[in-house]
Amino acid sequence: MEVSNLKSASIQDKVVKMPSFDFKKEEIENDQLNNSKSLIFAHSFPVSLTPQNSGTWYDVDGYSVWQLAIQSEGAFSINIIFSTYVIPPGARLFVFDKEKNIILGAFTSQNNKPYKKLAIYPLPGDELIVQYEEPSEAAFKGELEIGEINHDYKGIFSLKNSIKRRLSGSCNIDVNCEFESGLENEKRAVCRVIAGKELGTGTLINNTANDGKSYLISAYHIFDDDFNVIPDIVEKAKIAIYDFNYESPLCTGINGYDNQSLSGSTALAFFDSLDLMLVELTEAPPPTFRPYYAGWDASHIRPSNTYTIHHPNGDTKKISHDTGICDSTRYKDEFVNYGHWKVGNWESGTTEGGSSGAGLFNKDKRMVAILSGGNASCDEIDYDDFARFDKMWNYRSETSKQLKKWLDPGNTGTLKLDGYDPYRSSSNECNLTSNFMIEDSPAVLPENSGSKGYYTGNNNMNITEIAEKYSGFERAIINGVTLGISELKAGTTSSELTVRIYTGDSIPNFAVKQFKYSMKSLTSNAMNFLSFSEPVEVLGNFFISIVIPENDSLTIFQSAFRPLILKSSMLVMHQDVWKPISKLTGDSNTGASLLMQVVVCDASFPQSIDTTMEESSLFKVYPNPATDYFVMEFKKRVPSYEYSLYDMTGKIILTDCFENRLYGEVNVSGLKLGIYMVRVSDGELTEIKRIAIH
Repeated sequence: MEVSNLKSASIQDKVVKMPSFDFKKEEIENDQLNNSKSLIFAHSFPVSLTPQNSGTWYDVDGYSVWQLAIQSEGAFSINIIFSTYVIPPGARLFVFDKEKNIILGAFTSQNNKPYKKLAIYPLPGDELIVQYEEPSEAAFKGELEIGEINHDYKGIFSLKNSIKRRLSGSCNIDVNCEFESGLENEKRAVCRVIAGKELGTGTLINNTANDGKSYLISAYHIFDDDFNVIPDIVEKAKIAIYDFNYESPLCTGINGYDNQSLSGSTALAFFDSLDLMLVELTEAPPPTFRPYYAGWDASHIRPSNTYTIHHPNGDTKKISHDTGICDSTRYKDEFVNYGHWKVGNWESGTTEGGSSGAGLFNKDKRMVAILSGGNASCDEIDYDDFARFDKMWNYRSETSKQLKKWLDPGNTGTLKLDGYDPYRSSSNECNLTSNFMIEDSPAVLPENSGSKGYYTGNNNMNITEIAEKYSGFERAIINGVTLGISELKAGTTSSELTVRIYTGDSIPNFAVKQFKYSMKSLTSNAMNFLSFSEPVEVLGNFFISIVIPENDSLTIFQSAFRPLILKSSMLVMHQDVWKPISKLTGDSNTGASLLMQVVVCDASFPQSIDTTMEESSLFKVYPNPATDYFVMEFKKRVPSYEYSLYDMTGKIILTDCFENRLYGEVNVSGLKLGIYMVRVSDGELTEIKRIAIH
């Protein structure tokens, strides 16, 4: 949805400017408050800005339009909070920078909430414009009031850090670098919490009804604005933003995307002396967010071999491990005695400001506590204190100060509960699919610009379009694509990136749909999530392509070239003909894949395909049926997997092993058509699956 263009140069004469403040002094004071692990990143200005007392009105094409410019000099980013937000159907609101490089919205009547508030995600830069467009024939006049403006002085959401972001300490470990952790579900429950001027971490949590109630647990002190009064906590929950899936993909170290967020929640249970904060999100995370509700353990057993998943210093999702047994402790004098579990030290990773509210998981992948604070850092191997889940359970009898009432609504007496995947095996289930392997490193090739340019960007080789092939599907609904962009430079504000979806057999044949995105809205050296304005249904193999712009600069990350026995899924439109990348490298035995992840929903597969990996499975195999190769994806990394391929007579066709791998690919291009059996052993367990070669 586009923003209406207005002749609004005069708006600069009516910019609302925030007063200056000593941010260095404030930063020092906040950092010295205590050893909690939340992060105050901004200065808050209480304001009352409405269409009646600020900004400028225009009449444009049947709309009454209100524009308001806000400036806070020196801010790395600004986020605003509407203390009143109620607008009629057909109206829309945008927030954007002066150049319209980044546009947030449209916010519509669907964003109306029972408590009439709306928090807007931080926008990079020290000036933003609010534009509200209301139809002349609207059912009622909208009510808008900006009640809070937050000036980011830490640079957490600055454009510079969006491009090159490693804000946390170097000892932190990206959650997707944990190849053997088996935490693919639990990490999906964790999100970044933006509570006005403060940052922390939260976790979606399951309840005994297994009904997908959008409960989220975090730390009380993230929502406490130093007033320690109940109305403040309740109001803060209403304007909190919950930022999902902000993580570096596939252990690449590349910055993740941060445009899957939800605004607003209702405080259900909160208790300062146990640092408890349980909220219910105003809207449930949709299938495209791939949410997971974590399990928990409310028993009194001392947890061991624990880990926490968190956002240190507001950075991409990290993981920390402790192999010891937790001790019971008192966090501070004003907290419940023995109300916290103490992690003596982290064997890997650490925590920082912004980690507060993160869940501590035990060896059974159940949450047992919530991070309050501690002295641990990359510079010092020290302790962290987590508020005990069993104390939060029913230490206090009031339902507004305990977890039991909410997480065991049927009063079943359950003290241990597994996690819950709300969309699993339903038509709404969504997953990410990618041909980029964990063993791959992101690259742009050739590695220097040279005279030929790049295979995946501007070049003199007559490559005009690049594509990635996805096979093994019978039918799927595609809702968006995450694209690893290395470099970009838009020549004009109207520059656009074109994404196309094709179907076909071995090469793109029929263009099903295309979508365009403003180049100015994209970020280099980062993953960019491009949501499709409408879902796209595909049957069989499909391809996602990027058109190389002629007048702008763009380069997409790809894998380094690898032996063709491994997967090669990258194609290029070269001299108006689609070709596998191997045809251009000068070495027909090399292949590559683009750094691209596709959001695939409601997928179905050919009857013979095995795309699931049950709890007891060693591996899954795809594509099935296979043509030139098939992939074995293993459940965990072990020293060696031995495999054998048999025909239906029991004859061994080939045998080999993969050492310390999560993926293995087998070339079957020379085999006869038919049904085969794949046998895999990790030295202890053996499993056999069927595969068709056609």
